[in-house]
Amino acid sequence: MLLAKKGTSPGRTAAPRTVTKVRHHAHRQYTRVVLDLTGRVVVKETKNERKAMISLAHVQLSKRAQQRIKGKNFPRAISITPGGAGTVHIILDLQALRRYRVLTLDDPDRVAVDLFYAIQTRPAKPETRTNKPAKTVQRNDAPVRQSSPSTSTAHADVLIIIDPGHGGRDPGTTGRKGTKEKTIVLRISKYLRDLIHKRHKAKVLLTRTKDVFLDLEERVKFANTKKREWCGKDMGSNVDARKKSRTCLFISIHVNSHPQRSIQGLEIYHFGKASDPQALEVAARENGMKVESDTPPWQFIITDSLNDHKIQKSQAFAKAANAKLITTLRKHYKIKNHGVKTAPFYVLRFTNMPSILAEVGFISNSTEEKRLMTKVFQKKLAEGIYRGIEAYLKAQ
Repeated sequence: MLLAKKGTSPGRTAAPRTVTKVRHHAHRQYTRVVLDLTGRVVVKETKNERKAMISLAHVQLSKRAQQRIKGKNFPRAISITPGGAGTVHIILDLQALRRYRVLTLDDPDRVAVDLFYAIQTRPAKPETRTNKPAKTVQRNDAPVRQSSPSTSTAHADVLIIIDPGHGGRDPGTTGRKGTKEKTIVLRISKYLRDLIHKRHKAKVLLTRTKDVFLDLEERVKFANTKKREWCGKDMGSNVDARKKSRTCLFISIHVNSHPQRSIQGLEIYHFGKASDPQALEVAARENGMKVESDTPPWQFIITDSLNDHKIQKSQAFAKAANAKLITTLRKHYKIKNHGVKTAPFYVLRFTNMPSILAEVGFISNSTEEKRLMTKVFQKKLAEGIYRGIEAYLKAQ
């Protein structure tokens, strides 16, 4: 039995949880079905040779969810039905699947089921969204007008996607003075965007430009869609030659935290197995999961092999960003360098381009919290990251 992170105990009487929405997305190797919930739930899994049943106790389906699961484009080999005693059953046809995995996630609460089909078939069509104008307001989907570069170096064939972590109902980590990670990283991201526009012709997009919530899947989907439009598909010879020569980069910006308040400094991550226990803790927190002793849910992120080329590029990108950040900041501040690390961050695993994640300081440390609140330090961080991007591009 899998218990969601902060689940209610089975014997406790409480208002039933509701599946508010069911959504799905076809990834390259699997299809993910996500059930959005109004609270934590108890998940029980049973199976035989023919089928598996994942039961959500004390849960009801909303009308919107019921309509979604009856849609003609809903993925095959999975059905979602209400059961007796206020239970919702997710039933999987194991004869049509090589394997599957079930994830209980929080902040926000949801259950995800990944379907690995036994035979390659046309994947389920993505959900049609009717509120596209609203999403355009939340994200910087359209290219920002770019000013002429003030330096002689220009990267007209480069797309840089900046991902300010957290947002909306997810504040991220919070300092002792109430400083919120989501606010700090958005400011740094905007300074970085403006700096690149001022000095280069590179195209820059932010996953969010306002204080709105985006889950990790949405961030990855946004980045991969823009990368596909800009650089073409990953495979195949029918890609425009001009697109093949283009470069796409992804950088996610976050603020760190530690129970030991004396800890401070910077660290840059690229994807891989956690290089140390602290790196694992950071990745688990940013993935919205907890590190647990028995089959931790974050393990799914490292089960599939990655393209070696992407790993090498991401490693080079991380080293360049770390070196330039430290050099830039140490001209003005005393900075602890925790170096380049690896960890199974979701956004680094599933973005189809060289990707890094920058933890730009410990908000749990009083000195660094004060710095992170200032425009001067935020702009210096943006300057250091910009120089790291520039160094990486020059080396390619």
